[in-house]
Amino acid sequence: MAIDNSFLIRKILAKTSLICAFCAYTNMPLVVCDEETGNDQVWLFEKEEQLQEFSKAYTEKKLLLRGVLYKKNVFPALFSLLYSLDVNEIVYVAQNGTDTHLELSELFPKPDFSRLPEGQRPVLNPSLQLTGLYFMQEASRQVPNEEKENLKDLEEEFAANLLRSRYLVPAVPGEGEGTLQDKLKAGNIRIPMLKTKDESVFMPAFSDTIEFQKFAKKQRMIARLIGFEDLAKMLPKEAKGIMLNPQGFHAVLTRQLLTGLVSRFTEPQIKVPGQEEEENEEE
Repeated sequence: MAIDNSFLIRKILAKTSLICAFCAYTNMPLVVCDEETGNDQVWLFEKEEQLQEFSKAYTEKKLLLRGVLYKKNVFPALFSLLYSLDVNEIVYVAQNGTDTHLELSELFPKPDFSRLPEGQRPVLNPSLQLTGLYFMQEASRQVPNEEKENLKDLEEEFAANLLRSRYLVPAVPGEGEGTLQDKLKAGNIRIPMLKTKDESVFMPAFSDTIEFQKFAKKQRMIARLIGFEDLAKMLPKEAKGIMLNPQGFHAVLTRQLLTGLVSRFTEPQIKVPGQEEEENEEE
């Protein structure tokens, strides 16, 4: 028998704020695969104390969590973000400590962009985001690799989605007269670069419009849609590779990895977190 959660849903949506469990490394909501149903979950809490109690088991596994507070006016942005991550279930922990599993679609309808002109539709890669989060959450745990569960399988799923996705690469139009298209044709643009603490340079790339907007903010910047096979071709000589979603799971993909995945000559080996620490500063 189906459970009627309509009263609880109205109660949740009437809250002034909710706390979402975030992975401290990926800077994104913690995504959990339910062992029984296979649902991809995100956890929401009413109180900070509940999040702290929930985090203890992850701290023991060397995966640090933090809480992000969402005010009522940005609930739609939170739920839209979860759709972009391919999440389909919310686990809501009430003030009394009880948890309830809810379909994301019960709380908020999936955004429909079909009526927008094609050029105005946001770029989304939910499968890439989801597999990237699972891989980076596990890879970031500060334990020996042999203790990381299913790391190889997670890496292969992520790599498969990397190959089949398209990406947004930022560009800043140059000065002077002329339309944006004129500047693109003339090559009068520059790609902002990221520099790590050890002075290594990486080109930023983004899985979707949400990640690009985090980076661009209010800067005068455009996004170019690029296939995976063209990412390596765009790299300037000084760049060691790309950094995918710098404000998100910030996966470092070296030049060698990019070309190796395209040629299928090498086995995917994505850099394990902790080997590169980025600073989001433009050259």
